[in-house]
Amino acid sequence: MFPTLFDSSWIGIEGALHFRIPTYFAAIMAGYLAAVYLALRECVRIGVDKTKYIDFAIWMLIAGVVGSRVFHVLFDGLLFDYINLCADPFLLEGKALKTGELCLSNMQCLSEQDAGRDIGGVCNPANGQCYPQPDCFRALKFWAGGLTVYGAIIATIPTAYWYLKKHGMPGRAILDMGGYGIPLGIALGRLGCLGAGCCFGDVCDIDALGITFPKGTLAYSHHYEHHLDALTAAYDPSDPKSLPVWPTQFLSTMYNFVIFIVAYFVIRPNKRYHGQVMLFFVGSYAFFRFLIEFVRADQRGGIGAVSTSQIIALVTVAAAIYFYFRLNKNAPPPATDESE
Repeated sequence: MFPTLFDSSWIGIEGALHFRIPTYFAAIMAGYLAAVYLALRECVRIGVDKTKYIDFAIWMLIAGVVGSRVFHVLFDGLLFDYINLCADPFLLEGKALKTGELCLSNMQCLSEQDAGRDIGGVCNPANGQCYPQPDCFRALKFWAGGLTVYGAIIATIPTAYWYLKKHGMPGRAILDMGGYGIPLGIALGRLGCLGAGCCFGDVCDIDALGITFPKGTLAYSHHYEHHLDALTAAYDPSDPKSLPVWPTQFLSTMYNFVIFIVAYFVIRPNKRYHGQVMLFFVGSYAFFRFLIEFVRADQRGGIGAVSTSQIIALVTVAAAIYFYFRLNKNAPPPATDESE
């Protein structure tokens, strides 16, 4: 686990100038830039103005971040946590010191915070637990983690429609760029999830597949709350860590990378109509996302045993199949000028 890609303190920059670059945010930006790079190469081939496309990509970034953050806050089951973080952090779940002792001062919490354990910097003398400092803007701090892919996709649809219509750009041809760019971006972004410890999997009994996370992470806290007996039985004071879990972040990276390979190298050069690449991505991503949700264990909301993402995935797969047959029926090959 590597939650911080760079910390200015590593090169002696402290105080007011101190800053950190979360691995999660860096991975997402790397994925975004890789997707834009491939799309710009495609712009040359189909005759789309690069400047207009860059503006379009920036709008997609803004809409994607806003949409994914809003969905995370509202539908991942964390809304009241963000409210309590602003109103009264002591209503949240406290975290113990690494030694297991009760805290007596904020300095004890802060010392472990500085050492990389995200336990918060405020000690509650009433129970000896550490809590985060009040932060009424935490829900807006997307760079610290907490983005929902489906929220980004849903938010970018009306934004893309508005921008492409306004500038008279070939909509479906440009959407096909996202058909291979988005899975590439997600593949890299999920590596950031692995570094941050979010989107973790359920307990895995297959030794060759299971991965563990250190004490103080989301996975460890989840196991402490839901699998305490098993966690206690496997506890090693010299190396406290979570139970083995499914490597859902890595699996997500793999299937998104496969989607990218097929979309870019197989479907893109052989497509029969504009929009075919995007339809392939939407349908295949939703299919794999529905499956991997069965082995994810992080808090993300839902109805009963079905997560919010699985509900959206079912609707998405059905829509992709419908439009595939509708557009594929007697579809002519793309025009040589790539116009719609």
